[in-house]
Amino acid sequence: MGQDQTKQQIEKGLHLYQSNQTEKALRVWMRVLEKSADPAGRFRVLGCLITAHAEMGRYKDMLKFAVVQIDTARELEDPDFLTESYLNLARSNEKLCEFQKTISYCKTCLNMQGTTVSVQLNGQVSLSMGNAFLGLSIFQKALECFEKA
Repeated sequence: MGQDQTKQQIEKGLHLYQSNQTEKALRVWMRVLEKSADPAGRFRVLGCLITAHAEMGRYKDMLKFAVVQIDTARELEDPDFLTESYLNLARSNEKLCEFQKTISYCKTCLNMQGTTVSVQLNGQVSLSMGNAFLGLSIFQKALECFEKA
């Protein structure tokens, strides 16, 4: 599957998803994931799958796709993709109440300063970290993170 076809199929899945045809969208995205040789397209479709599974409450599937997305980001050797994928991994662990892992992955994101995406994602990273500290009942650190967010 070429880059243009990958992009078209991702957009088709987004349209289906926005039309509340979630299962059809997931099937389209899974086909793209299986057939696409374009790493950037695979990264994007993994982001769609992560978001959809998060919204459906399928957090173990969300985590599974987040791990694959990290591998894809490493393959691309792009720090922006890597930062975004670590945030998705942190969010997945947050949803699964793995708060120590969430904090660790959030810190990894924050240590990747200098990337274009990291500046845009800092608020979301701080929010996830705050939620993790809240889950651990470390209220002062949670408050500090929420203020940063």
